[in-house]
Amino acid sequence: MQDFDVVIIGGGPGGINAGIMLSKAGKSVALVQEEPESFGGTCLNRGCMPTKSLLKAATAYRYAKDAAKYGLELHVGPVDLEKVRAVTDGDLGMLRGAVQGMLDQAGITGFRGKGSFESDRVIAVTRNDGSREMLHGETIIIATGSRPKELSIAPFDGKHILSSDQMLVNTELPERLLIVGGGAIGCEFATLYHTFGSDVIIAEAMESLLPREDYEAGKALQAAFEAQGIKVKTGTAIERFTVKDGKVSVAFKNGEVINGIDKVLVGIGRSANVEGLNVEAAGVRTEGGAIKVNDLMETEVPGIYAVGDVAGGLTLAHAAEKEAQLLVQNLLKGSRRALNQQAVPRVAFTHPEVAAVGASREGNGVKAYTFPQVPNGRSVVDKVAPAFVKFFVKEQTSEIAGAVIIGEAATEMIHEMALAVENGLTLQQVGATVHVHPTHSKNILQAIHGCV
Repeated sequence: MQDFDVVIIGGGPGGINAGIMLSKAGKSVALVQEEPESFGGTCLNRGCMPTKSLLKAATAYRYAKDAAKYGLELHVGPVDLEKVRAVTDGDLGMLRGAVQGMLDQAGITGFRGKGSFESDRVIAVTRNDGSREMLHGETIIIATGSRPKELSIAPFDGKHILSSDQMLVNTELPERLLIVGGGAIGCEFATLYHTFGSDVIIAEAMESLLPREDYEAGKALQAAFEAQGIKVKTGTAIERFTVKDGKVSVAFKNGEVINGIDKVLVGIGRSANVEGLNVEAAGVRTEGGAIKVNDLMETEVPGIYAVGDVAGGLTLAHAAEKEAQLLVQNLLKGSRRALNQQAVPRVAFTHPEVAAVGASREGNGVKAYTFPQVPNGRSVVDKVAPAFVKFFVKEQTSEIAGAVIIGEAATEMIHEMALAVENGLTLQQVGATVHVHPTHSKNILQAIHGCV
């Protein structure tokens, strides 16, 4: 048995950040990762990074197809998805090497295999060949992430009914693609495959896209999608799928049937990776399918913590990173700082981009202000739709409680609003800040001036 100050199960953003910080503080750290390809977890291997690489290719393809708007004449051929995927694989290879380099530099000891509890201080690592190794740690951090949820009526088969993991390695451009789920995952894939030439249909059971966000914003994204040619069905539940002769038929509960679907992507959310951890051996409890923790990421067992998707919450890579950072600071300094989830941005890298932070509903002293979509100089020369901007403001203090932005560079613009939410800034304080001209960020300034 090997002894460490800290044993971390899971090598995604949360686990890696915690491990590097602890190692730099002089702690001996073991990092256990089941992922066969690389440390980096879902984000690097099957999530954030491959999708962004593919979406960048889609953006380049869209600009090429729209070149005439800019006075350019370009010949654009069909997409070869295998070539696009090869470029993505190259990107991931570079990132994997960088992550491994950071771990090596930090002096972290890596273990490949499935980590599970033998007791509250002992972790068993089971390798692919069945061999096992025991690790003892005074502190245990669970950071095993999550996986795509399946539909009970349509288990993943990897060919016709696919998860986001499977769709990311797909090299066949479907003529017709049905996406089940209108959250960030589904909407990003809709942008990707529609841009590449697929006929895309999104089916969302709730009444708007991005149902966890502001309803008006969800409808604005739907309108933008439909203007592009993406078909959107909201308030629509699916009754059954039928696969015959290589095609999928889908029957909706309202009686509608769509035939001739080549592939179905199921993007209805993610489930925490708790299976096989044997948390019962350590006395750790789960709740709602995730590790039960308090605001400080502490389980009910002293010395055992959980960060990221496995603990439920926001299921965002940057939230996991921040949770890990705060946890390590608390461990090293004896502080008790918790993540302010209201200040964590939530984004969808769609076309147009969507970004939100903080409150997304009126009520309890919060009032909403929607800014009309008026072109500014940058949107005119970029030949893109002007941004949709909506603020949620505390009525008594004018503090910004939340915001949602839809438009070009929204995923970059949202950081200003996150800073405001984190620090309790008012509309007047943000409005007093000089914004560069011409930029898309001036939409925020224009919106504030329209409110105060």
